[in-house]
Amino acid sequence: MIDTLRRLGVDYHFEPEIQNALRFVAAAAAPPNGLHACALRFRLLRQSGIWISPASRHVYEEMIISGDVRGLLNLYEASYLGFPGESVMDEARSFARSHLLKIYNTTDQAMAKQLARALELPSHWRIRRSEARWHIEQYKDIEGIVDPSLLELAVLDFNMVQLVYQTDLKELNRWWKELGLPEKLEFARDRLNESFQWAVSLIQEPQFSYCRKIMSKLVCLVNVVDDVYDVYGSMDELQRFTAAILRWNAEELDELPEYMQICFMAVYNTANELAYYTIKQKGFNCLPYIKQAWQEQCRLYLEEATTFHNGLDQTFEKYLDHGWKSVAPSIVLIHTYAASAETLSNEAFIYVLG
Repeated sequence: MIDTLRRLGVDYHFEPEIQNALRFVAAAAAPPNGLHACALRFRLLRQSGIWISPASRHVYEEMIISGDVRGLLNLYEASYLGFPGESVMDEARSFARSHLLKIYNTTDQAMAKQLARALELPSHWRIRRSEARWHIEQYKDIEGIVDPSLLELAVLDFNMVQLVYQTDLKELNRWWKELGLPEKLEFARDRLNESFQWAVSLIQEPQFSYCRKIMSKLVCLVNVVDDVYDVYGSMDELQRFTAAILRWNAEELDELPEYMQICFMAVYNTANELAYYTIKQKGFNCLPYIKQAWQEQCRLYLEEATTFHNGLDQTFEKYLDHGWKSVAPSIVLIHTYAASAETLSNEAFIYVLG
């Protein structure tokens, strides 16, 4: 039932009950019998962040001999939740995949659809809302026995959540249009829809609407600022823009060209918007940490621009290190934490900033 609720995208309605059930399952002295139950238990617990050790290789092999197709499928998907060094999970994945490919053409149509989808990409790697849509459509064929109430709930929930997403996107489109960055900075990427899709893939529950919108705004701004450094700005302009970000003073922008003034104010106002929200809703001022994240990011962008403009060589390791940082993980985590957590702490912000 837990797996079905998750695949249909309605598990967030029953989160306390699901967590209690999973803790009960984890505390069970003996593992369940059969490949399907054993692999499903392992996958659900690992996906929920509850530690469980994998069974030994010979246990999986003995279960596989039984020819349980659904069990093989669960084992295959569970194998992707192994930790580095758990060679038994790598072996289980290879073993299960080879058997699934062998039986693919001999199984029924409904199971063949599941196998094809899982072999392409395990379900927990997919965007959950799109996965829910697929499972709602396939529910009768997959489960065999249909619970009409559960299917009705899944359909209603999917449509209601889609309506929330549409409302979010309308508000973001209005914000993006009023901001005026696409018109004033024609060289920069206009990626509002893609940014929103990315936010939805990470924060899917309808109650986190504000967090999705903040993340979407952030990704749009990170793309624009990145393009200012990578595509358009001269070194002199980039140095002045970085200095303005470090000062974080909206009254000292006269030395910047107009497009940079607009870009600075977009970053500045969005940061202040989130800080106002956290002060009002959570009694915590996150602005110092947002400022620090943006300042460190712009320093990195300036360093990359300097390397490029001066024609300097760098090692592949340093290039990868800069590449990882230039996708702005700290800024994303800072904003996500500030917008979504019920309570905020200095220790958590300091940890994220490293």
